[in-house]
Amino acid sequence: MPDGRPSGNFEINSLNGQFGPDETHIGLVAASLDLEQTRAIVELYNECGDWETTNDEWLEQRKAGRLTVEGSRRAYNAIKPRLQEAGGGLPPLSQLPTVLDACRKERDKHQVLFCYLVAEDAVVRYVLHEYIQQLQRKSVSSLDFSNEQIIAFLDQFRHTDDSPLDFSDSTKDRWGTNFRSALRSIGVIQSKQGTDGDVPNIGDTPLETAAYWSWQQLDDEWLQNPLGWRYLFQPEPFWSPQSDRLAKSTRWSTHESHGRLWYEPVEDFYANFGKTA
Repeated sequence: MPDGRPSGNFEINSLNGQFGPDETHIGLVAASLDLEQTRAIVELYNECGDWETTNDEWLEQRKAGRLTVEGSRRAYNAIKPRLQEAGGGLPPLSQLPTVLDACRKERDKHQVLFCYLVAEDAVVRYVLHEYIQQLQRKSVSSLDFSNEQIIAFLDQFRHTDDSPLDFSDSTKDRWGTNFRSALRSIGVIQSKQGTDGDVPNIGDTPLETAAYWSWQQLDDEWLQNPLGWRYLFQPEPFWSPQSDRLAKSTRWSTHESHGRLWYEPVEDFYANFGKTA
Protein backbone atom coordinates (compact mmCIF):
# COMPACT_ATOMS: atom_id res chain seq x y z
CA MET A 1 0.00 0.00 0.00
CA PRO A 2 2.38 2.72 -1.16
CA ASP A 3 -0.15 5.55 -1.37
CA GLY A 4 -0.11 8.03 1.47
CA ARG A 5 3.08 6.67 3.00
CA PRO A 6 4.55 9.30 5.29
CA SER A 7 7.50 11.23 3.94
CA GLY A 8 9.74 11.24 6.96
CA ASN A 9 7.77 13.45 9.31
CA PHE A 10 4.44 13.39 11.09
CA GLU A 11 2.53 14.89 8.16
CA ILE A 12 0.10 12.68 6.31
CA ASN A 13 -0.86 13.53 2.76
CA SER A 14 -4.23 13.80 1.05
CA LEU A 15 -4.96 10.97 -1.36
CA ASN A 16 -7.10 13.15 -3.63
CA GLY A 17 -5.98 12.63 -7.21
CA GLN A 18 -3.95 9.53 -6.33
CA PHE A 19 -6.26 6.73 -7.57
CA GLY A 20 -7.44 5.71 -11.02
CA PRO A 21 -11.13 5.02 -11.77
CA ASP A 22 -10.47 1.28 -11.69
CA GLU A 23 -9.18 1.54 -8.11
CA THR A 24 -12.35 2.93 -6.52
CA HIS A 25 -15.56 1.05 -5.75
CA ILE A 26 -18.65 1.04 -3.54
CA GLY A 27 -17.74 -2.06 -1.53
CA LEU A 28 -18.47 -0.27 1.74
CA VAL A 29 -22.09 0.13 0.65
CA ALA A 30 -22.47 -3.65 0.32
CA ALA A 31 -20.80 -4.45 3.65
CA SER A 32 -19.41 -2.44 6.53
CA LEU A 33 -17.41 -4.18 9.27
CA ASP A 34 -19.45 -7.38 9.41
CA LEU A 35 -17.64 -9.49 11.98
CA GLU A 36 -19.89 -12.55 11.71
CA GLN A 37 -19.84 -12.84 7.92
CA THR A 38 -16.14 -11.97 7.70
CA ARG A 39 -15.22 -14.68 10.17
CA ALA A 40 -17.46 -17.20 8.37
CA ILE A 41 -15.77 -16.44 5.04
CA VAL A 42 -12.30 -16.72 6.60
CA GLU A 43 -13.07 -20.08 8.19
CA LEU A 44 -14.63 -21.38 4.96
CA TYR A 45 -11.57 -20.26 2.99
CA ASN A 46 -9.30 -22.01 5.47
CA GLU A 47 -11.32 -25.20 4.94
CA CYS A 48 -11.46 -24.92 1.13
CA GLY A 49 -7.93 -23.66 0.51
CA ASP A 50 -8.72 -21.51 -2.54
CA TRP A 51 -11.12 -18.70 -3.41
CA GLU A 52 -12.89 -20.44 -6.30
CA THR A 53 -14.01 -23.34 -4.10
CA THR A 54 -14.83 -20.90 -1.30
CA ASN A 55 -17.03 -18.86 -3.67
CA ASP A 56 -19.04 -21.93 -4.71
CA GLU A 57 -19.35 -23.32 -1.21
CA TRP A 58 -20.42 -19.95 0.24
CA LEU A 59 -23.30 -19.62 -2.21
CA GLU A 60 -24.34 -23.25 -1.75
CA GLN A 61 -24.50 -22.74 2.01
CA ARG A 62 -26.59 -19.62 1.58
CA LYS A 63 -29.02 -21.49 -0.69
CA ALA A 64 -29.21 -24.40 1.75
CA GLY A 65 -29.94 -21.96 4.56
CA ARG A 66 -32.61 -20.31 2.42
CA LEU A 67 -30.84 -16.99 2.80
CA THR A 68 -31.03 -14.25 0.20
CA VAL A 69 -28.40 -15.32 -2.30
CA GLU A 70 -28.03 -11.96 -4.03
CA GLY A 71 -27.56 -10.08 -0.76
CA SER A 72 -25.06 -12.67 0.44
CA ARG A 73 -23.22 -12.47 -2.86
CA ARG A 74 -22.89 -8.68 -2.59
CA ALA A 75 -21.57 -8.88 0.96
CA TYR A 76 -19.20 -11.69 0.03
CA ASN A 77 -17.87 -9.79 -2.98
CA ALA A 78 -17.22 -6.76 -0.74
CA ILE A 79 -15.53 -8.67 2.08
CA LYS A 80 -13.43 -11.05 -0.02
CA PRO A 81 -11.01 -8.44 -1.50
CA ARG A 82 -10.41 -7.04 2.00
CA LEU A 83 -9.36 -10.49 3.18
CA GLN A 84 -7.10 -10.83 0.17
CA GLU A 85 -5.05 -8.02 1.77
CA ALA A 86 -3.98 -10.60 4.39
CA GLY A 87 -0.22 -10.84 4.66
CA GLY A 88 1.79 -7.72 3.96
CA GLY A 89 1.52 -6.82 7.62
CA LEU A 90 -2.02 -7.98 8.35
CA PRO A 91 -2.71 -11.43 9.82
CA PRO A 92 -2.70 -14.24 7.23
CA LEU A 93 -6.10 -15.88 6.94
CA SER A 94 -4.83 -19.11 8.48
CA GLN A 95 -4.08 -17.18 11.67
CA LEU A 96 -6.82 -14.55 11.61
CA PRO A 97 -9.32 -16.65 13.67
CA THR A 98 -6.67 -17.05 16.40
CA VAL A 99 -5.92 -13.32 16.31
CA LEU A 100 -9.63 -12.52 16.61
CA ASP A 101 -9.98 -15.01 19.47
CA ALA A 102 -7.15 -13.18 21.27
CA CYS A 103 -9.25 -9.98 21.25
CA ARG A 104 -10.95 -9.29 24.55
CA LYS A 105 -13.82 -7.19 23.18
CA GLU A 106 -15.96 -7.00 20.06
CA ARG A 107 -14.54 -3.50 19.56
CA ASP A 108 -11.04 -4.97 19.38
CA LYS A 109 -12.09 -7.47 16.69
CA HIS A 110 -13.62 -4.67 14.66
CA GLN A 111 -10.40 -2.67 15.01
CA VAL A 112 -8.45 -5.60 13.53
CA LEU A 113 -10.92 -5.91 10.62
CA PHE A 114 -10.88 -2.13 10.13
CA CYS A 115 -7.21 -2.45 9.13
CA TYR A 116 -8.20 -4.83 6.31
CA LEU A 117 -10.90 -2.40 5.15
CA VAL A 118 -8.48 0.52 5.09
CA ALA A 119 -5.79 -1.50 3.31
CA GLU A 120 -8.14 -2.54 0.50
CA ASP A 121 -10.64 0.29 -0.02
CA ALA A 122 -9.13 3.36 -1.70
CA VAL A 123 -12.18 5.55 -0.99
CA VAL A 124 -12.13 4.64 2.70
CA ARG A 125 -8.43 5.39 2.80
CA TYR A 126 -8.96 8.74 1.06
CA VAL A 127 -11.66 9.88 3.51
CA LEU A 128 -9.62 8.61 6.43
CA HIS A 129 -6.63 10.64 5.28
CA GLU A 130 -8.81 13.74 5.10
CA TYR A 131 -9.79 13.24 8.73
CA ILE A 132 -6.24 12.44 9.85
CA GLN A 133 -5.03 15.60 8.16
CA GLN A 134 -7.54 17.54 10.27
CA LEU A 135 -6.45 15.56 13.33
CA GLN A 136 -2.98 17.02 12.89
CA ARG A 137 -4.47 20.44 13.66
CA LYS A 138 -7.23 19.67 16.16
CA SER A 139 -8.59 17.06 18.53
CA VAL A 140 -10.69 14.04 17.59
CA SER A 141 -13.63 15.58 19.47
CA SER A 142 -13.49 18.56 17.09
CA LEU A 143 -13.88 16.45 13.95
CA ASP A 144 -17.22 16.41 12.16
CA PHE A 145 -18.38 12.88 11.39
CA SER A 146 -21.79 13.87 10.05
CA ASN A 147 -23.00 12.34 6.79
CA GLU A 148 -22.93 15.84 5.31
CA GLN A 149 -19.19 16.17 5.96
CA ILE A 150 -18.42 12.67 4.70
CA ILE A 151 -20.43 13.30 1.52
CA ALA A 152 -18.59 16.61 1.10
CA PHE A 153 -15.32 14.66 1.12
CA LEU A 154 -16.72 12.25 -1.49
CA ASP A 155 -17.79 15.19 -3.65
CA GLN A 156 -14.28 16.67 -3.46
CA PHE A 157 -12.67 13.41 -4.58
CA ARG A 158 -10.99 13.31 -7.97
CA HIS A 159 -9.33 10.39 -9.75
CA THR A 160 -5.96 10.67 -11.47
CA ASP A 161 -7.82 11.69 -14.66
CA ASP A 162 -9.71 14.40 -12.69
CA SER A 163 -13.03 12.52 -12.89
CA PRO A 164 -15.22 12.42 -9.74
CA LEU A 165 -16.55 9.34 -8.03
CA ASP A 166 -19.37 7.74 -10.00
CA PHE A 167 -21.61 7.48 -6.92
CA SER A 168 -25.30 8.42 -7.00
CA ASP A 169 -26.65 10.63 -4.20
CA SER A 170 -28.28 7.63 -2.51
CA THR A 171 -25.02 5.68 -2.75
CA LYS A 172 -23.09 8.54 -1.18
CA ASP A 173 -25.62 8.69 1.66
CA ARG A 174 -25.40 4.93 2.24
CA TRP A 175 -21.61 5.05 1.99
CA GLY A 176 -21.49 7.77 4.64
CA THR A 177 -23.81 5.81 6.90
CA ASN A 178 -21.64 2.69 6.63
CA PHE A 179 -18.44 4.68 7.15
CA ARG A 180 -19.92 6.12 10.35
CA SER A 181 -20.98 2.58 11.34
CA ALA A 182 -17.40 1.37 10.91
CA LEU A 183 -16.09 4.24 13.06
CA ARG A 184 -18.72 3.46 15.69
CA SER A 185 -17.63 -0.20 15.69
CA ILE A 186 -14.01 0.72 16.41
CA GLY A 187 -14.94 3.17 19.18
CA VAL A 188 -14.41 6.54 17.47
CA ILE A 189 -18.10 7.55 17.34
CA GLN A 190 -19.97 6.73 20.54
CA SER A 191 -23.62 6.82 19.45
CA LYS A 192 -25.65 6.10 16.33
CA GLN A 193 -26.69 9.72 15.93
CA GLY A 194 -23.45 11.27 17.20
CA THR A 195 -21.37 13.37 14.82
CA ASP A 196 -18.32 13.99 17.00
CA GLY A 197 -15.65 11.52 18.02
CA ASP A 198 -13.26 10.38 20.72
CA VAL A 199 -9.84 8.78 20.68
CA PRO A 200 -10.81 5.12 20.97
CA ASN A 201 -9.28 2.74 23.45
CA ILE A 202 -7.36 0.05 21.62
CA GLY A 203 -7.12 -3.52 22.84
CA ASP A 204 -3.74 -5.22 23.00
CA THR A 205 -4.39 -7.38 19.93
CA PRO A 206 -5.39 -4.57 17.50
CA LEU A 207 -2.66 -2.39 19.00
CA GLU A 208 -0.04 -4.99 18.08
CA THR A 209 -1.67 -5.79 14.74
CA ALA A 210 -1.63 -2.13 13.70
CA ALA A 211 1.95 -1.79 14.97
CA TYR A 212 3.11 -4.82 12.98
CA TRP A 213 1.31 -3.49 9.89
CA SER A 214 3.18 -0.19 10.34
CA TRP A 215 6.48 -2.00 10.89
CA GLN A 216 6.00 -3.95 7.64
CA GLN A 217 5.63 -0.66 5.76
CA LEU A 218 8.34 1.44 7.37
CA ASP A 219 10.66 -1.16 8.97
CA ASP A 220 12.60 0.09 12.01
CA GLU A 221 11.50 3.69 11.34
CA TRP A 222 7.85 2.78 11.83
CA LEU A 223 7.51 4.40 15.23
CA GLN A 224 8.34 7.80 13.72
CA ASN A 225 5.01 7.61 11.98
CA PRO A 226 2.90 4.57 13.03
CA LEU A 227 0.38 4.65 10.22
CA GLY A 228 -1.64 1.71 11.59
CA TRP A 229 -2.19 3.51 14.88
CA ARG A 230 -3.06 6.74 13.08
CA TYR A 231 -5.72 4.90 11.06
CA LEU A 232 -7.19 3.92 14.43
CA PHE A 233 -7.34 7.62 15.38
CA GLN A 234 -4.41 7.61 17.78
CA PRO A 235 -2.85 11.12 17.72
CA GLU A 236 0.87 11.65 18.30
CA PRO A 237 0.67 12.18 22.11
CA PHE A 238 -0.68 8.61 22.39
CA TRP A 239 2.23 6.93 20.58
CA SER A 240 4.58 6.86 23.56
CA PRO A 241 2.14 5.22 26.01
CA GLN A 242 1.07 2.76 23.31
CA SER A 243 4.74 1.91 22.76
CA ASP A 244 5.09 1.21 26.47
CA ARG A 245 2.39 -1.42 26.05
CA LEU A 246 4.38 -3.08 23.26
CA ALA A 247 7.39 -3.27 25.57
CA LYS A 248 5.35 -5.51 27.88
CA SER A 249 4.46 -7.99 25.11
CA THR A 250 6.56 -11.09 24.44
CA ARG A 251 5.83 -10.56 20.74
CA TRP A 252 8.03 -7.46 20.62
CA SER A 253 11.68 -6.83 21.48
CA THR A 254 12.92 -3.42 22.62
CA HIS A 255 16.11 -1.88 21.24
CA GLU A 256 17.98 1.30 22.11
CA SER A 257 21.03 2.81 20.47
CA HIS A 258 22.46 6.35 20.40
CA GLY A 259 19.41 7.66 22.20
CA ARG A 260 16.94 6.07 19.76
CA LEU A 261 14.40 3.56 21.02
CA TRP A 262 12.62 1.16 18.70
CA TYR A 263 10.61 -2.04 18.77
CA GLU A 264 10.81 -5.11 16.56
CA PRO A 265 8.33 -7.97 16.26
CA VAL A 266 9.42 -11.53 16.92
CA GLU A 267 9.64 -14.04 14.06
CA ASP A 268 6.35 -15.72 13.11
CA PHE A 269 4.65 -12.80 14.81
CA TYR A 270 1.02 -13.80 14.29
CA ALA A 271 1.72 -17.46 15.11
CA ASN A 272 2.45 -16.27 18.63
CA PHE A 273 -1.06 -14.96 19.22
CA GLY A 274 -2.22 -18.35 20.44
CA LYS A 275 0.23 -17.96 23.31
CA THR A 276 0.10 -15.73 26.37
CA ALA A 277 1.70 -12.33 25.73
